[in-house]
Amino acid sequence: MARPSNYMAQDDFIVVQATYFSDQDQDVVVHLYQPLIGPVALALYLSLWNDSHRQPAAADRRKQTALMDLLGVDLDTLYSARIRLEALGLMKTYTSTDAGGRYWAYELYRPVAADRFFQDDTLSLLLFDRVGDGRFAQLANRYAIHTVRAQSWQDVSASLLDVFELTSVVPTAGTKSAKQTVAPKPLPEVTLSDGAGYDWDLLEQLTAKGGLRSGQLGQHRAALAQMATFYGLTPPVFARFIQQATNRATGELSLRALRQIVEQTYQKQAPHLKPKGTASASSASSADAQPQGRQSLSASEQALIQRAQATPPREFLEEAKHRKNAQLFVAPNELQAVRKLAARNVFDNATINILIDYILQNYDSVNQALLDAIANRWLAVGVDSPARALQAIKDYQQKPRQSRRRQAQPARQEAKPDWLDKPYEANSADEDPALAAEIAKKRAKLRALREEKTDETHEG
Repeated sequence: MARPSNYMAQDDFIVVQATYFSDQDQDVVVHLYQPLIGPVALALYLSLWNDSHRQPAAADRRKQTALMDLLGVDLDTLYSARIRLEALGLMKTYTSTDAGGRYWAYELYRPVAADRFFQDDTLSLLLFDRVGDGRFAQLANRYAIHTVRAQSWQDVSASLLDVFELTSVVPTAGTKSAKQTVAPKPLPEVTLSDGAGYDWDLLEQLTAKGGLRSGQLGQHRAALAQMATFYGLTPPVFARFIQQATNRATGELSLRALRQIVEQTYQKQAPHLKPKGTASASSASSADAQPQGRQSLSASEQALIQRAQATPPREFLEEAKHRKNAQLFVAPNELQAVRKLAARNVFDNATINILIDYILQNYDSVNQALLDAIANRWLAVGVDSPARALQAIKDYQQKPRQSRRRQAQPARQEAKPDWLDKPYEANSADEDPALAAEIAKKRAKLRALREEKTDETHEG
């Protein structure tokens, strides 16, 4: 994932502790999470853990350059390590601006317990794919708990009331308040939320018949989910593409080959795409049944949202260009730009489609810089749906234009020394008389030679 343009080395950061940490948590991070996040992300996590505060103050803010110097990495490497921690629920990142500029809040979470790690299908599958069968079994055995299981043993442990006597069992106001005060935030859930609702079980069954090695879908699931939703691929169609991009000898999937196959197949079908109407009878008749957030939208805006929600971004991009001009086509750089934005998972596909439509209303093509600029502007105002995207467009267009002309500053004039304007003149007073006589003698000799040569030329 590319680093956002607003993530700068000179920004401040603070570290917030969302949960309690223990030595056992550190052991789990080192042995179970490190194979997934890598050594740099592990070093970042442990460094932030050491500097975390439950109630950080303004004095705790530091420059990200200090963090980069500590780890010995550049800003792109720091960002890559950060998002790995976020993806596995070890950290959340928040940003804001104040008088001191933009700053970032890194909120740290403890890892899940070892038993929950192995019970979680997503985490255990990621670890299995990364370390292999043998190492996975060693790690599972490391955290295995061997309890008393003998049938002949009798449990003679004392119960609570055998030892303690309670005068009241009704919680008081103090106990209720303390319960809320010390309660940590719940751990972020690590799920493969991309492509929610997609029939992955069916896709796995279909690809298994084509020779795809077990675990390949899980290893590449995020990328596959983005591709399936970007192109609107059903499991049977997607399975055929995956089969073509699978190495028959090793059973491994090549994502690069898969993207090429999907895009080439789409391009063969795309020339016959016709722009869909901006409104239909069905959309007009359903205007009264719009959700609460759409009541302030016009009929054309509601139709646009419906089209954006029903169309995959790849198809929407093609249709939008044809709608603008039937001769326009989707260039490779445009496709790459939209695909990169979709891979960032900052907007859903429908909101991305609204962004595409907005850009093509003003330009003939889409480029990465323009996409990123508008996307960052929308994120700053909290755009999280197509309706809010349209509202952000209206708000931006209604703002008074600020003059971007800067007052022309006079060019800086350097002081010029007096001697620079005067022609060069030799100072005869400072000349050496002997040297001057020698120069005059040589000049006279040179003139005599020239005259002699001239006389010989005339005589000949």
